[in-house]
Amino acid sequence: MWRYLFLSVIFPASVFAQKTDSAYIQPFQRKNTFELYSGTYSTTFKFRTHRNRQHNYKLAVNSSGYLGGDVSYKWLYLQYSVNIPGTELDNKAKYHYRLIRMQFGSHAVSVEPFYNAYNGLLIPNHDHRGYEAFQGIDFTNAGLDLFYYINHKKYSYKAATSFSEQQLQSAGAVFLAATPLWHQISWRKPTPHLISDSSTYNLLSSNPSWLSLVFKGGYTHNIVLGQHKWIIAPAVMFGAGALHELNTNNYRLQAVTDMQGWINGGYNGDKYYAYLNASWENLNTNLLVKDMHRTDWNLGFTLGYRFAHLPKKILGIL
Repeated sequence: MWRYLFLSVIFPASVFAQKTDSAYIQPFQRKNTFELYSGTYSTTFKFRTHRNRQHNYKLAVNSSGYLGGDVSYKWLYLQYSVNIPGTELDNKAKYHYRLIRMQFGSHAVSVEPFYNAYNGLLIPNHDHRGYEAFQGIDFTNAGLDLFYYINHKKYSYKAATSFSEQQLQSAGAVFLAATPLWHQISWRKPTPHLISDSSTYNLLSSNPSWLSLVFKGGYTHNIVLGQHKWIIAPAVMFGAGALHELNTNNYRLQAVTDMQGWINGGYNGDKYYAYLNASWENLNTNLLVKDMHRTDWNLGFTLGYRFAHLPKKILGIL
């Protein structure tokens, strides 16, 4: 099953070029990359009442292991990934997950538009330690992550997140972020017997949608080892904001909170690079009927090779 198919054009970072301290940050001469990667991921949704946090209703994405590859050449970026057969939580459930995410910007600013769509989820069965398929329901969201790094002349987020620059000396940075988000849940044919909790059924069957804006702040640090060929890059981020539900008569703004943490670590050489990455996020959305808590975690490994521009243009444009 396809995890995602991604084809996009990335704006050149040189458009937003800013001066950096050459004693701390150095670009690679080879600008193009080819990558192979593998990993696993998990996403769960918990619906909780405002007064009693123990009464939860849980849905899970039919997550699995995945394999993929990508090519970055000049302004073109191509990526393709497939799920590893037999690694799903429920191998019989029909399920589709689509992800589109881009990143561009300068050394100070990172702009990351994204789109996620989950078609079909799972209902955990605690008695038999299995899952029941929840078909016909879609969770969709689209938004933008905007980051600003205060110590951008010495700290490189490109070295930390994608190993596309070289961090020569250890450096850290406080950063600020903002995330506007549109979210929609669509249940085409509500079925009461699937959900024993009446308030969760009322929420999901109403096909809720909302807009939110979350402001966040955090700290990240690039730890450089072994003649600046090895790097460990942890980060933490906390934020809060507000949401507005679109299809209700409730005009009151409600709270949204977000916590994230991630760490990347590996070898960042002139031609080859390889790194492990792990991330975790907990997003708490306070809706009128029930609160929705989304928890994500990802674990992956990437192996990359850098190469120079070809002597002649491809199709006269690349």
